[in-house]
Amino acid sequence: MLLRLGTALTLIGLIVLVVFLITFSADRADMRTLLAGAGLAVAGLALRRRGQPAPEESARFVTMRKVLRRGPTPDEEEAEEER
Repeated sequence: MLLRLGTALTLIGLIVLVVFLITFSADRADMRTLLAGAGLAVAGLALRRRGQPAPEESARFVTMRKVLRRGPTPDEEEAEEER
């Protein structure tokens, strides 16, 4: 949900920035248009970043991780607490 909202806000922000550039070239620029476009684009990018799912841990180097593991895993800690 946040990903879609972020995409929409980013798109609207970019459109508002284009409107600002067009009005700027016509010498009718309004700073509120620039601030609104930049604000919407930044808010949209922040929401898109927050809405992305966490990357899955790859299965590469599983054996190496097991060998180089320094501390006990959470499962081993729970087993020790139950004893």
